[in-house]
This record gives sequence, C-alpha cells and structure tokens, in this order.
Amino acid sequence: MSMLSALLVALGLSMDNFAVTIASGCRGGPIRHKPTFLISFSFALAHIIMLSAGWWGGRELGRFLDRFDHWIAFAVLVFIGGKMVKESFQEQAGPNLCHALALKTLLALAVATSLDALGVGMALSLTQAPYVLTLCFMAGCVFITSYSGFFLGAWLGCRFGKVMETLGGLVLCLVGTKVLLSGLGIW
Repeated sequence: MSMLSALLVALGLSMDNFAVTIASGCRGGPIRHKPTFLISFSFALAHIIMLSAGWWGGRELGRFLDRFDHWIAFAVLVFIGGKMVKESFQEQAGPNLCHALALKTLLALAVATSLDALGVGMALSLTQAPYVLTLCFMAGCVFITSYSGFFLGAWLGCRFGKVMETLGGLVLCLVGTKVLLSGLGIW
C-alpha cells in the first residue's frame, strides 16, 4: 500500500465525522476552540482504538461485530439527527452541540463514526499496509475534518439559521441510513 493509498483510506474514514461535525455546528452559537479540540481529539482517538482493535484483534472480532455494527451506527446517528430536527422546530434552539455534549453522547458519536475503522483495520492487517503510517494519516484526517467541520457548520448555521439545523439533523439521519444500507450490502 502506498502513502497515497493510506491517505485516501484515512480521508474516506474521516468523512462520516466531517458530516457529523458540520451537522452539529449548524445548531448555532459560537464555537469555542477548547471543546471543539477535545471533541475532535475524542473522535480521532476512537478511530485509533477501532483501527488498532481491527488490526490486532483479528478476524473473529470482526466477524462478530460485522453482524450488527451498522445497526448501532444507524441507531445512534438517526436518534441524534432526529433530535436535532425536532429541536429546530421548537421556539428556542438548544445549545450548540460543541458546548453541551454529554459524555455518553460524545462516546456514542465517537463509536458510531469509528466503527468502519474496525473493519478497515482488519482488512489492512491482511495486506502489506504500513500500520503506523496508516494510523497517523487516519488520526490526522479525522481530527482535521472534525475540527473544521464544527466551524463550517457554525458558519452555515449563522448564515442560514434554523434551516441549517434542520438540514444538519437530516444529514445525520442520511449518514446513518447510508451506513446501514452499506452494512446490509445494499449500497
């Protein structure tokens, strides 16, 4: 596997995070750097753990989790997206996700968006892919796309208001549906 291939794999794995953080940033309000940094770091760490578990955990773990990982990601993303859509129609918008993520919500989002890394880690362990290089590219891409996604989402939210919050929630639902359909072999 070349450096370009490792970078492309890393970018592919970071796209779910990018969509989730853009949708989260659309909720309005200013984005603060420290919580954004911590959340982005958490997403990158979850990907590191999942890729490493897949790489070192072998096929058995993958066969077990592969049966239902897409259902978990679907449920978490659709639940949070649906909640965002519902809140966008309420009188007063809820606090920005970047400021108000409860630990359990943060963990659920981090796990839901990093489940693909588990399977990729298993697949890459069967190739001649460079583990450390792939891990570094992936962690960097996930962190950068997550961090920038919050700010892009906040800009869109300030510019277009509740419409973007609604669209952000719908995007989360669509990402969850895509993950489910992909896991079921339909897409």
